[in-house]
Amino acid sequence: MHMEELETFIVLVQEKNFTKTALKRSLSQPTVSVHIQNLEREFSTIFFKRTTKSLHVTPEGAFFYEQALKMKALYKQTKETFYQKQYQAEGHIRIGTSFTIGEYILPQVIARLRNDYPLIDFSITMGNSDSIIEAVRTFEVDIGFVEGETPSKEVVLTPFQKDQLRVVCSVAKAKPTTIADLHNQTWVIREPGSGTRSSFDHLVKSNHIQLGSTIVFSSTHGIKESIKNNLGYAFLSEAAIEHELKEKKLQIVDIEGLLEERSFSYVLTKGTVLGRNLTLLLSYLEKEL
Repeated sequence: MHMEELETFIVLVQEKNFTKTALKRSLSQPTVSVHIQNLEREFSTIFFKRTTKSLHVTPEGAFFYEQALKMKALYKQTKETFYQKQYQAEGHIRIGTSFTIGEYILPQVIARLRNDYPLIDFSITMGNSDSIIEAVRTFEVDIGFVEGETPSKEVVLTPFQKDQLRVVCSVAKAKPTTIADLHNQTWVIREPGSGTRSSFDHLVKSNHIQLGSTIVFSSTHGIKESIKNNLGYAFLSEAAIEHELKEKKLQIVDIEGLLEERSFSYVLTKGTVLGRNLTLLLSYLEKEL
């Protein structure tokens, strides 16, 4: 068994489509078929049931998928160990992160880690929570950082910090005193798939707020700049607005019921065995909190 075949098998289980798997693995479709045939021959079993229109994973395939995830993680950990120098960590960590965590929490963590371990390199992908969870699931990143929950059973979320979200507006705007004052107002919000957007939708529903117009941004920074320019109201993480509150560029709308609490979590594929580099990253994250 080769790791190339194992990785092809994992992607095929996730995609359930030979063409998509070939594209994702940068292989030809016949090569994908050969990889699967080799594995099925080696283990004397059938992992997939194929029809002209669909592909189904057999019970044996589902069992092997769980083992394959563990083997891939163990292989990565072993390879990383062989590249480590005595008392020194080195290598590359691929991080996927939501905007809130990526802009307001991770920079300090990575700066301190790099200061102590300068041979560790990072590549950081930012997106909304749904896209980051998908990147973790498909092994495009080694670890993800998100807000909220996920129905996916292929990843594991571990909370590491509580976060509160507050309604904010410009200091130039008269501060509302009741929820009724917020009806039919302009709201500057994140896009669907964002953890902050999910919290906003829950806030509106639970408080029966009647929305006026909405302006959608794919970044927290764009929302803050809009609100500072008196464009309307927003619902943002306290971690994201700390500086603006100190500088008196934003103000909190402090009305009972307009507060949501959520968790910041790190995300790993199911069965991941933490290597030294990820262990270091998480330990420095804990120190920063």
